[in-house]
Amino acid sequence: MSSFTEANKPNFIQRLARDHSSLVILMVGIFMAVCIIGAATAPNFLTLFNFKTIIRDAAIVGIMAIGLTFVTLSGNFFLLSMKETAALAIIAFATCMAAGLGFPISFLVTMAIATLAGAIQGVLIGLGGNPIVVTLGAAGLFFGIGSWWSDNLVVSFRRPHGAEWLGSGSTFGLPNITIAFVVIAIIAELVLRKTSFGRQVYLIGANRAAGKATGHENFSMAIKVCIIASICSALVAVAFSAQVSSAHVNYFSSSFGSSGDMTIMVIATVMVGGNSIMGGYGSSLRSSLGAVFISTIDNMMVLHGFNSGPRVLAVGLMIVFSIMVFALVRRGSRAEE
Repeated sequence: MSSFTEANKPNFIQRLARDHSSLVILMVGIFMAVCIIGAATAPNFLTLFNFKTIIRDAAIVGIMAIGLTFVTLSGNFFLLSMKETAALAIIAFATCMAAGLGFPISFLVTMAIATLAGAIQGVLIGLGGNPIVVTLGAAGLFFGIGSWWSDNLVVSFRRPHGAEWLGSGSTFGLPNITIAFVVIAIIAELVLRKTSFGRQVYLIGANRAAGKATGHENFSMAIKVCIIASICSALVAVAFSAQVSSAHVNYFSSSFGSSGDMTIMVIATVMVGGNSIMGGYGSSLRSSLGAVFISTIDNMMVLHGFNSGPRVLAVGLMIVFSIMVFALVRRGSRAEE
């Protein structure tokens, strides 16, 4: 009997395929291949400095992607206003800092504005509005407010200031923004896996009718997840503004980000991580790994001298590729059922 049990016990590869999506396994394989190619063709790829650069770049996109993951897992697709929320938040923070209000007050004002921005979108989505249409409209609204508020100019504040520890500070040799990314990723994963709120996110995302039958309406859930996503966008905006001691509404657009529009980058991160666009399947950990994956590929392209065009193309291809693979995996799962 024991020999039969041992013979039928799944091996490591079988357990990996059973417990994790094929997309994640494929991405891990590609990631390892990229590292090998990078090590062989770029002399500086495997240096400690470059590793810190990869993780720091991943942190900026990853924090926003963690927030968006809550929206996606709840079945509310994506917020197409991530970049514009960050744009409004960075103007709010820099304006407060320039007025001499100090970091604590400036931070609280920025988070309050982000919370309101998320709540507005959540209410409209919860009432039945299409998430794509609602957030496109919100994107225009937030960007317009930020442009009007700043008169479409750069808002600067003097150094030294109380936010430098977040923007350019480090602890034990690691940038504080990187540490914040790791902490946020851990907290988000614990919330999703170990709390009733996290279980509700998965339940409503997987089966909205079942969620409603058990008393979990999407109205309140949409508000909560949109607020989480907006706050994550604002956190990135504060960190970025603290680093450069300035703000502009276009800091997160493709004209400033050589790897493309920030919203597209965040969506790519969530998708590459293997999270279901329909909701109910995925995790913040997947999104965090997706951020590291994209940052690694982008870093290798930079070391090889690629300009912004091919790098934006690579991000777009990763989105298309992840959607295709996930669709094939889901089709195969349904066929087995």
